[in-house]
Amino acid sequence: MLQPFHRITVSGLLRCLPFALLSISAFNGLHAQEGDAAAIVALPDSPEKILKLSDLCFAYRRTDPDSAALFGHTALELAKKLHFQKGEAQACNDLAILRMDRSDYPGADSLLRHALRIRTELNDSAGMAAIHNKLGNILQEQYRLEEALSEDLLALRIYERTGPPAHEASMLNNIAILQFNLRRLTTALETHRRAAEIRERIGDGPGLAASQGNMANVHVQLGDTAAAIALFTRAIAYFREHGLQQELAVQMNNLAGLNLAQGHWDLAAAQYQEALSIRTLLGDNKAIASSMVGLGGTWLRKKMYSDARRMLMAGLALGRRTGARPEQLQALQDIARLHAMENRADSSFAYQERYAALKDSIFNDDLNTRLAEAEARYENEKKEQQLQAQRADLAGKDLAMAELRATDQRRKFWTVTVSGVAALVVVSALLLLQVQRRRSASARDAAIIQEREAGLRGVLQATEDERRRIAGDLHDGIAQQLTGLKFRLESIAAGRPSGTVVDDDPVREALAIADDAASEVRSIAHALMPKALNDVGLAPAIDDMLKRSLAGAGLAHQLDHYGLDQRLPREVETGVYRIAQELAQNTMKHAQAKSVAVQLLKNNGHLVMVYEDDGRGLLDKTGGEGIGLSNIRERAHALRGIFRIEDGAEKGIVATLRIPLPNIA
Repeated sequence: MLQPFHRITVSGLLRCLPFALLSISAFNGLHAQEGDAAAIVALPDSPEKILKLSDLCFAYRRTDPDSAALFGHTALELAKKLHFQKGEAQACNDLAILRMDRSDYPGADSLLRHALRIRTELNDSAGMAAIHNKLGNILQEQYRLEEALSEDLLALRIYERTGPPAHEASMLNNIAILQFNLRRLTTALETHRRAAEIRERIGDGPGLAASQGNMANVHVQLGDTAAAIALFTRAIAYFREHGLQQELAVQMNNLAGLNLAQGHWDLAAAQYQEALSIRTLLGDNKAIASSMVGLGGTWLRKKMYSDARRMLMAGLALGRRTGARPEQLQALQDIARLHAMENRADSSFAYQERYAALKDSIFNDDLNTRLAEAEARYENEKKEQQLQAQRADLAGKDLAMAELRATDQRRKFWTVTVSGVAALVVVSALLLLQVQRRRSASARDAAIIQEREAGLRGVLQATEDERRRIAGDLHDGIAQQLTGLKFRLESIAAGRPSGTVVDDDPVREALAIADDAASEVRSIAHALMPKALNDVGLAPAIDDMLKRSLAGAGLAHQLDHYGLDQRLPREVETGVYRIAQELAQNTMKHAQAKSVAVQLLKNNGHLVMVYEDDGRGLLDKTGGEGIGLSNIRERAHALRGIFRIEDGAEKGIVATLRIPLPNIA
């Protein structure tokens, strides 16, 4: 499990440097800051006091978040009172960083956008660039990657124009990370190289080593493990030589993940332990949780079950306290595997359900967050428009009062007023007409989509009906005729004189051909519409299909199912069976796998199928799909389901299908 890239934040004042470079000095100076806090609070109200309170907010954010919030809010209120715009923007900036640490992204976004308006009014290019960078951080944390990329590009354009080169390199680093997460791997590697060239040119050793670690992560995804190991080794050597412990722990953790994936478990365990020791001393709880989960997973693969359980449970608890959801997901998945290896099926299923529930919760939270932010942005824009309208109205009233003082201007005033009202009525009517047209267009689009979905379901149903009819015709027609032919040939052979032996016996040859033809017809009929699917249900039918398909290719398989005590609607069983059949065919044709594992379960009103193999993974990293995957997505869409396919944690693929069970048309 690779550690996420080291994303760098750039901003004004002391916050221009990466936090990693400040952590040691900030920690050593904390007690001095505490001694100065009372003196700063006692200062008379002034711009200098506002900036010092903001510095305290930033310094205390890791060790005492509540005190940091108090200093930040005090600075903000004082800046508003003194009309000190620069201080108000700085206080909003520091409070936003505090909200980001607490994963309160909507609150951080609102504060940063207020600070951005102030920086724009002040024409503060450096401050604007730093805020665009932080907005990119927030959007990336919420996996709104395209929006984050737009913010980072705005910051990059400013730094390319104004400098300094170190900030330009930092933004290139962040942009490359977003390109990596968007699976634009070749572009991400080139952007990281641009950042590394700048850092090497300006003598930024820590930045160059960080770029080397980031390029190593890209090489891992491109499958070039030799290049990845070489870059990780260079980065680790630099950070170890210069005593940069936090950065050293990041690279050790990432290299451990690569060694774990390659099966070098002893080496991975040693590297995870070193990273964990460093992070424990630094007190970075999210990072500690990551190393704990990685080490627990390594011990699990070494069958050190007791140590693995202890470490995974500790990592899970710490991940829950710090809100580190990726670490929680990995821990729950490995704990479920641990219980399965110990033949504790009930416990394994319980942790698997918690894993699925957390994954669903992450998806729902992301969706709700986006909706809430859109609503908040709409309300802010609406308030701004209202304020502008009020300002315009006040200006109009002042003008009208001035005009009223002169009698010769009264007629003009009333003419303008009537014209404005008429224009407002016309504009309102046009807006109402536009809204009605949009609603009509939306209704038409919805009807077209429903019609297309119904047509797709009809085509799939007609295809299955035709398969069922052809299978019945083969079974009841040709198969019966071949059976009759076989019996007739057997009676002819039985009626021949005893002792008759012919080397080239045409009767025996015809009997063998009839047997082969009957077997072939039965196989075709079973492939078109498996008898097990109609007779005993989905799970036995998939198990039978895997045996028939994979056994001949020398592949092992395992099928686990939970909660499927009752039969499902026929269209659901047929659709899921066909999707599993298509995935198995894809594994045999392309994956070069040795084994396949399939899980079927009912969870929260959904049917979930998880299909895994240990083959080469997704061959096309650019996102292109063949006919087979397109057919799978069409079937899932017809069932109102969701289908996802991705590379496995170590190798192979993991395909997940979620079908809602109620209200299926």
